[in-house]
Amino acid sequence: MSRLLGHLHSLRVRVPATAMVVFAVSLAIAAVIAYELLLQDGRRDIDVVIAREQDRFELSMSELLGDPTEAAPSSEQALRDAVTRYLQLNPSTPSYWTIVTFAGGQRMAAANGPPELEPLFRSGALPSGDLNVLETVATDAGEVRTSTVPILLDGAEVGTLQIVAPLEPVRSEALEAAWLVVAAAGVSLLLGGILLAATLWRSLAPLGSLASAARTTNLRSLDTRVVEPGSSDEVAVLAREFNTMLERLEAASARQREFMASVGHELRTPITIARGHLEVLQNVDGNDPRVAAETAAILQDELRRMGRLVDDLMAIARSGMDDFARPRPVELVHWFEELELRLSGTAEGRRVRVQPPPPVTLHADPDRLAQAVLNLVTNAQIHTPAGTGITVEARLAPHGLVVTVHDDGPGIPEDIRDSVFSPFVRAGDAPTSTGLGLSVVKAVVDAHDGEVVLDSGPAGTRVELHLPWEPAGGEQDLLYPAASTPPPTGRRSELQDPVVDRETLLLPADDDATLPTLRVTRPT
Repeated sequence: MSRLLGHLHSLRVRVPATAMVVFAVSLAIAAVIAYELLLQDGRRDIDVVIAREQDRFELSMSELLGDPTEAAPSSEQALRDAVTRYLQLNPSTPSYWTIVTFAGGQRMAAANGPPELEPLFRSGALPSGDLNVLETVATDAGEVRTSTVPILLDGAEVGTLQIVAPLEPVRSEALEAAWLVVAAAGVSLLLGGILLAATLWRSLAPLGSLASAARTTNLRSLDTRVVEPGSSDEVAVLAREFNTMLERLEAASARQREFMASVGHELRTPITIARGHLEVLQNVDGNDPRVAAETAAILQDELRRMGRLVDDLMAIARSGMDDFARPRPVELVHWFEELELRLSGTAEGRRVRVQPPPPVTLHADPDRLAQAVLNLVTNAQIHTPAGTGITVEARLAPHGLVVTVHDDGPGIPEDIRDSVFSPFVRAGDAPTSTGLGLSVVKAVVDAHDGEVVLDSGPAGTRVELHLPWEPAGGEQDLLYPAASTPPPTGRRSELQDPVVDRETLLLPADDDATLPTLRVTRPT
């Protein structure tokens, strides 16, 4: 029973059934219209016959009454003789009847009239209708079309001429023709329905394999494909797009597995190092403060690495959400001052120079933008030799604001420059990958409708963050400033050439997280 109901709900049944119902209703309406048109056409033919018979009677009477060889005792007798002569020469047909009624009540009718009207005529129940009016009158034998006109002789009315025609034969002919239309339409409907069902059944056959593939496909078996029809209709397009979707899902699943493997590898290394040093710490003399301090420093460094990775993972996970970036007005000078405080106190002695920015207001998320810049700085510190100079600056350009981080290191290997902003890119047999830092940079810039531009070579690496910016008020003059004197930057004068501690480079991925403690030191 359920299988039968399933077939009834199938498109292969519902669409042909619906189409046949629509066609049947349309053909029924067409048959009714055809019947009415044939009926009206038959009535018009009867009206023409009645009008022609009246004209012929008038012409014949003029000829018969004007013949000098016909002597008559009186005018009325001459008229009776002329009518008799006319009815003898012009018998009626089954489609109409000619009846003459004289003033005295005598009635004369042509022979061979419609048989269904003869009983009414003999009983006197045949209505004559109004004078000089062509009308349809209901009788016991059905509707009739009748016209009655007066007969004048020497200016006096001496009788009437009635031409009457039954409408039932016309109605029967129209009904018979309508039934022929219905029969032909029924045969056409049946053949068309069978053809439509067969075509639809064949056309929708790939949908069954699509449904089967959808039921059996899961993340462990994305290699399923459906048979693509050789046609170019919508079902064939759907089958091809379904296979293309499966290919994309398979590729995405492979990338996800590779991504998770890279995340596991990146986390496994600091965990392994931390576990090994904890075991060393357990096996050494607990009274040796030097060993304990060295172990604690290593553990802190590895925990920072894991913290950075977790923060970047959270940022990547949230990058597709609407609230990933929450833009608001940001005073660029003040933002650079805070950025300068975060870039403070590095144990490796790397110098990070922060150049004064133009005094403009930017509509951006200051925390996400700082996260992107600090990730660029951290990446430059990790992947360049000690002593490499790093500079952070901003400038106005015709298309917006450009925030730049550049270093004078050896540059990014050429084989990974095109994919350096992808997760965990590894150059050749390098022991470490780029991690997620640069992926977070691109996600942040994309969330601001900006663009990341990379330029790297033997002379160093330059990463530009192109951000949309529109001047407000007096900031219009800053697009092409007349003077080049840098504006005051507050704390900038107190922190010349600050040095950066890696601990200060961690930015929280969540807006409610707490920033790490800042340690600001002056270079010696």
